[in-house]
Amino acid sequence: MTDPFASLAGEHGLEDRPGTSPDGLPERYLYSPDMVFRYAFGRWWGEADLASTVVWVLLNPATGDTEKRRRPTLDRCIGRSREMGASGLLIVNLFAVRHTDPKMIRSVDDPVGPAGDDALRVFTAAGQATVAAWGSHGSWRGRSAEVGSLLDDPLCLGTTASGEPRHPLYVRADAPLGPWRPPTG
Repeated sequence: MTDPFASLAGEHGLEDRPGTSPDGLPERYLYSPDMVFRYAFGRWWGEADLASTVVWVLLNPATGDTEKRRRPTLDRCIGRSREMGASGLLIVNLFAVRHTDPKMIRSVDDPVGPAGDDALRVFTAAGQATVAAWGSHGSWRGRSAEVGSLLDDPLCLGTTASGEPRHPLYVRADAPLGPWRPPTG
């Protein structure tokens, strides 16, 4: 089986970097060489096998991974992934540009990044399950409608009034997972 991190890194000239979490767990990152984009982040508490990993699709990556800041969204996604019996989690995003303020993605010419769609397609196809969880900002530029066809049977934690999948920080910890379908029209 081909390693999606290595394949995407080779195809798009990306940096495939290993790492270690603050509590000693293996991590893996896929960055653009200039660190402007992060296409994937994975952490494993069991076997580092994508087939037993839950893939979360969020809005955009912040900079907490390189600034060593607490990441509440990551904590919530890890908890849910563990409950699902996964060996780890992988996070990909609608917009791969790294910024702490999601509103700032609107000031970037190409917030998706050259490898954004490939990363979404490849990683969600390889995972145990895909959870769409980007919140209401995902509708900007029609991005969530574009991405819907790239995701492999996405689940969600409920939807906003406009049909966007809810963000994990803004739902109860025990919110049930259900299928997500992109809004039409």
